[in-house]
Amino acid sequence: MALVECITKEAFAPFGSVIEIPQGGEDGFYIVEAEEEAPWRLAVYRYNNRSVRQFECHPYSKESFEPLKGITVLLVAEHDTPQDFHVFILDKPICLKKGVWHQVLSLTDEAQVKITENLEVTAEFYDLEEPVGVGTCVIG
Repeated sequence: MALVECITKEAFAPFGSVIEIPQGGEDGFYIVEAEEEAPWRLAVYRYNNRSVRQFECHPYSKESFEPLKGITVLLVAEHDTPQDFHVFILDKPICLKKGVWHQVLSLTDEAQVKITENLEVTAEFYDLEEPVGVGTCVIG
């Protein structure tokens, strides 16, 4: 079973960044992530899944997840160890590093996230040995 973690800058650092103004930040405008190599796109993703059988990663694109509706659980793993995933309650916007395995689960009837990523996205997939679902994650 995977332990559900709260998103903090430190806990999420191996996978990406938290979209927030840092402590002590004096300016009202803070650039969290910038990508100059390729243009980005913005999307809304709606889902109601309670389990997943596959992770996805984008080796050439960072990707943000920003909660809009419902309650989402975000599963993430470093590229070299997809079977060693972490589970986070997505209660604040984050930006994944390139190549991080990820997937989302809905804890409510429906959930929505805003996604920002490169306009052209290459995706790789990792099939899990068995499904991971809401019942296999422990809130601790």
